Amino acid sequence: MFTGYALSADKLDCLEYLYRDINISSKAELFWKVFAKNLLREYYGALIRPHDVLDIPVCFPVCYIPIFSTAYYWIYGEYNRTWKRYLEAAANYPFLRVIPSVIGGRFAIDGGAVDNIPLYPLLKNIPIVPEPKLDLIIVLHFDAKFDYRSNFKTDIPIVELDTSFCNGFNKRHYDYSREYIDECLASSFEYGKNIGGLLTSGDGSRESLQAAADEIFLREHPERQRNYSMDRLVSILNSLGRAFRNDARCVKKLF
Repeated sequence: MFTGYALSADKLDCLEYLYRDINISSKAELFWKVFAKNLLREYYGALIRPHDVLDIPVCFPVCYIPIFSTAYYWIYGEYNRTWKRYLEAAANYPFLRVIPSVIGGRFAIDGGAVDNIPLYPLLKNIPIVPEPKLDLIIVLHFDAKFDYRSNFKTDIPIVELDTSFCNGFNKRHYDYSREYIDECLASSFEYGKNIGGLLTSGDGSRESLQAAADEIFLREHPERQRNYSMDRLVSILNSLGRAFRNDARCVKKLF
């Protein structure tokens, strides 16, 4: 969600600076900064500013409890002061904040609890934003065994990437040291250039994009099947979230 917002607001340089500035390698220190010092709120304040303009629509899920319902919120255009409250709720993972988010009288937590890879509002083709039909969807996640085909059927080319692939699936979840962040950013930059090269090597038609997406999938699939991550468990548990989703009312706009 941070990356999506930064991309849309043309603030990827700001996000990169924030990641490099964390410089924490100890799990205990990281928990202290996040839980006791409210590091996430500090970073929200640095990234999300009143003068922002989002040139690309951004959608993110929020989970409401105790009924475990799902809502997908679209933000777009000039900054709206309500955004921050919903964005904070969307990253309010249990045990990471002392005070939970409350929206409309209900507790709200990280939308990953119900939909960790939120393709649904894109593939439902709900006319929320003034954009033409999608030509390509690029999905970034951390579940090596995820395959969108098990839940969605679509003719839109989808490039679905486990971003741990470019790092040899070396997941050091609590290491935000400057050295490790530098290493991750460098390897992901090279990986991104390679993926971008494959996608732009054709004539830009839907057929050429689909061919590139298929090539990427076939190239990475064997290695992904040999690796496992805790996000696989989240993806499985998300099936419960889909069962409680009210398709008629779960997609909303905040602009």
